[in-house]
Amino acid sequence: MACNKDKDMVEATVVDTGDITNEGCGYVLQLQDNALLQPEYLPSAYQHGGLKVKVKYTHTGVQDTCKFGSVVYDLVSIQDIKKNIDR
Repeated sequence: MACNKDKDMVEATVVDTGDITNEGCGYVLQLQDNALLQPEYLPSAYQHGGLKVKVKYTHTGVQDTCKFGSVVYDLVSIQDIKKNIDR
């Protein structure tokens, strides 16, 4: 039986919402159901808008807003992330 290391990971797309010091929220993750998550920290290798990734995360219990629309984001802590070469 093969071990699937990715079984707890979900597919997402990195979205560049703009400079966090200006009017954006920095980089957020858009899940397949269009939910948006704001990572506490996103490694620079993944800071590319449109990048397809697989991610495992935990909710921090904190919600945040910014000027990118009127959305309240769940702040998440990334446990594991990698480029999604399947997509």
